Amino acid sequence: MRRLELDMPWQDRDDFAKHLRHAPTPAEYLMWQLIRNQQRCQAKFRRQHKLGPYLLDFFCPDAKLVIECDGLPHFTPVGIKKDRIRSQWLNPVGIEVMRYTRDEIENDTLGDLFAIDVVLKRLLKQDAPPHPPTPSPPKENRS
Repeated sequence: MRRLELDMPWQDRDDFAKHLRHAPTPAEYLMWQLIRNQQRCQAKFRRQHKLGPYLLDFFCPDAKLVIECDGLPHFTPVGIKKDRIRSQWLNPVGIEVMRYTRDEIENDTLGDLFAIDVVLKRLLKQDAPPHPPTPSPPKENRS
């Protein structure tokens, strides 16, 4: 999630969001390839979605789920404080935030996808598919 700063050279948030969509970080590009086009639990994500004063890296409106790809600025004291303030703004309106580092996205892709699927199913109230029925044991001939 990126907040529009006043010293940015873009005219408005639309320009800034467009710039971010066309110049993703490698981790954002990889995450987008994994979650785009309803690949995850039939949920559709939007990139660099504007919500209130923030730009969300990836947002699924149906599930009210945000996926953030956090780079180094998020791990500074200022970045940690800003992320906490964003979460305090998003959580009361029912929006859940999942955060991933570049290393997590690049090195544990399957684990990340599994975690995203679990959260999506919970938020969308989708049950896990039922196990196929176990065949009955053969009946003995009783003659």
